[in-house]
Amino acid sequence: MVENKKKYFENFVLNYSPFSWEIKDYDDRPLFKDKHSFLTSYKRFYKVFTYILGVMNNLNSKTKILDIGSYPGNMIKLSQNLFKEKLLEYTAVGLSFDEKFITEVKKYNVNCIDTEIDPSFPYAKTSKNWGLVNYDLAYLLDTIEHLVDPSYCLDQINKSIKKNGYLIITTDNITNFLYIQDMLRKGKSPNVPFILSSKVYSGDWRPHDREYSKDELIFLLEYSGFKVIKHEYFDRKQGEYKFNSTKSKIIDHKIKWGVKHGIFLAAKYLAYCVPHLRNHHILIAQKNKNLEEVGDIRKTTDSIEEWMKRRKLKIGY
Repeated sequence: MVENKKKYFENFVLNYSPFSWEIKDYDDRPLFKDKHSFLTSYKRFYKVFTYILGVMNNLNSKTKILDIGSYPGNMIKLSQNLFKEKLLEYTAVGLSFDEKFITEVKKYNVNCIDTEIDPSFPYAKTSKNWGLVNYDLAYLLDTIEHLVDPSYCLDQINKSIKKNGYLIITTDNITNFLYIQDMLRKGKSPNVPFILSSKVYSGDWRPHDREYSKDELIFLLEYSGFKVIKHEYFDRKQGEYKFNSTKSKIIDHKIKWGVKHGIFLAAKYLAYCVPHLRNHHILIAQKNKNLEEVGDIRKTTDSIEEWMKRRKLKIGY
């Protein structure tokens, strides 16, 4: 078992050998330039790492892992580092895996299922049957916000993992301070701008469709037979870490901002004292029901009276 979590993860990232496609030559933004995915999203993946550790002892001695929206594949290497010989099977599910990706990850004994995971997307490709059963652990990391109908994907995960199996999700938080201050100061909607949506982009890299609050995530998961057993809000600090000059330590990526931006950052970090104003969610859910056992939450009605009754029971009006 890992004793010093922070040190273990820092050493893993310091020694991490990224896939060639993880460092994007075209991204010259100061906070992202020449960084691989674990360094760019250091805080988020550290959270995922700790959540995996939290359930490892509850998993089979031979663990089967399902990774949905798995590109760029970095979780493959972290999982193998953690589980070692206990990792029995690893399956990556996603859309438009190229031959280079498939060839490289096969070296790590990874199965790839190239399929549409969001058939409600306006320009959806072909959806295949995953044909998976009895998986122990699933990842859905910064993916659910890209889906027009997340319930389709969550249902497929339910079918693929065993009863009491685990699902780890990370995603943007729609109640975060940045959206609220934009709404108050500029009248901007917290919804995904149309310029970033499928109204403009129709390719295989899917833009955000919508982001969620905690209660919405809980509803979606209950709808697909999962119970949330732990949830946290956190500041993901995207791009805010880098290697020191000798690549022996991971440090804050300090950039000299102007006074105006400094005031904004002070306000942001003050707001982040309130957990639900932070910019990201992480949660772990457990499959407690097969889809056919879910019950009333999945029942639809065309009766206004019945709908109003159920609505009042759930949200009070």
